[in-house]
Amino acid sequence: MNGISDRLEQLYAETHLLPEPENLYEGLRLPEDFELPDNILLFYHDFCAPSPNAHYRYTLVFPFAGMRYYVDQLQYDLLPGQMLMLHPYQLRFLSPKSADYRRFFITFTLRKPQPYLPRSGVCTLNGESYTLLEQLLSAFRDGAPRRLAVELFRFLDSLAEKMTAGESRRMSPQIAGAIRFINENLNRQISNQDIADELNMSESNLRRRFRAEIGQSLKNYIDKQRLELAKYYLRETLMRIDEIAALCGFASVFAFSHFFKHQTCIPPLRFRLQRNAQPRQRISS
Repeated sequence: MNGISDRLEQLYAETHLLPEPENLYEGLRLPEDFELPDNILLFYHDFCAPSPNAHYRYTLVFPFAGMRYYVDQLQYDLLPGQMLMLHPYQLRFLSPKSADYRRFFITFTLRKPQPYLPRSGVCTLNGESYTLLEQLLSAFRDGAPRRLAVELFRFLDSLAEKMTAGESRRMSPQIAGAIRFINENLNRQISNQDIADELNMSESNLRRRFRAEIGQSLKNYIDKQRLELAKYYLRETLMRIDEIAALCGFASVFAFSHFFKHQTCIPPLRFRLQRNAQPRQRISS
């Protein structure tokens, strides 16, 4: 009883000095059109999506290793303990050059932007952030949507003052266009000249600027993208090897198998068997 009595005394100390309101029917109001996050998903990824994508959901990305994200024309070099906030329809892409792809996602929808939403960018998590995330995870595991929505609101609201531009640098529109063109055409053979023609650039200028901005050669980037796309299909589908070869822009199974073995030291079929892939739908983010 002493504990309850002490709490009651504390409550009295904090409330008896509150002023009497002039109007007993008018109090603090929520902003007009206020709503909580809805359609909330929490999930984990350890793979690189096969191409850039943009969708209607808000997305929070929590890396468990160093990784590079491209968002619109910005480059973010993320570290464990940071969080990336993405708003709907931002074009995002995890660089296949990242050493590790392990990351945790929270995605959700809103009919209208809300004043509690942090702006796009990066923040560093603190003790309060981890406490709020633990409560979020608990609500999600318990299948408690109302509690989950409230906990996500609290987490988002706590981030408003923590968001920064992060360690980012702007990618030129030409190189952003090159990345988009490459990833939209992985199902066919494309040359450096094809990409340069698409961007109205000389091939030599394209190769020079691509290496300067992305940190690797154009050929190496294309090879890594084809490899990640092939791994994705081998892991996540039951398509035949010849079908995967065609979708990855190879003229024959022999050429595809030679490429895959050269990149990974094992044939594609063995890769599939080792991964013991079970086809299931995944969300690319």
